[in-house]
Amino acid sequence: MDNAEESPGPAPQESNPAGPPSSDDARPHHEASADGPSALGRALRDVAPHLDLGWRLAATTAGPPVLGVLIDLWLETTPWFLLAGCVVGLTGAVLVLRRLQDSSA
Repeated sequence: MDNAEESPGPAPQESNPAGPPSSDDARPHHEASADGPSALGRALRDVAPHLDLGWRLAATTAGPPVLGVLIDLWLETTPWFLLAGCVVGLTGAVLVLRRLQDSSA
């Protein structure tokens, strides 16, 4: 009683009459159509004002106090220019946020 099953072996490979996929087939379809920009392009355009918000806020908020400390050390007037720099930095941050809010509306 020989009930041993034969292993099917590797499946035969089908030939592709069109050949290997072209680079056009492998490329994602993000390009703009005749109707206008793609969804990715529209999303990037909508998000663009917010992309560098962190850098703008950091520079606006931290720059004037650092400059104030340097002036205080140079003129030996600690902490007056530091305090003035803090006021200028916070005011600048509020203005940056307000400008961003106005442009988004």
